[in-house]
Amino acid sequence: MYSPTTLEEAGAVGEGMVVAVPWHVQAQSQTSFPQTSLQLWGGDVNWRTAMTYDAAQALIAGLSQGPSRTGVQQALRASGFAADGATGKVSFLPSGDRNQAVQLVTVQAGPRSGFGFDFVPIP
Repeated sequence: MYSPTTLEEAGAVGEGMVVAVPWHVQAQSQTSFPQTSLQLWGGDVNWRTAMTYDAAQALIAGLSQGPSRTGVQQALRASGFAADGATGKVSFLPSGDRNQAVQLVTVQAGPRSGFGFDFVPIP
């Protein structure tokens, strides 16, 4: 549901729809990642880029603590583990799931997507 295709095809019918997403560029004003990526690539990045960056940062931090497969696994499982990512601190629950709140967005009229409707973060 969280794709430009939804905005393009749903149009006004989709207005007001709420979608749970892992990350939204407009909801991350407290981090430097959106501004840095905009300067580097000349456009906004999407949630896949942000999550990939977070995964890379977590792996780098894990490797620095234990440069082996087992060492990385132990580092990522440690209760105090955290790495700085696009979304802020990257950490994991004891289950291995990512410790991160879900971002809600709604479809509203707007110019960003080029389809007349945009996903807008709900505070």
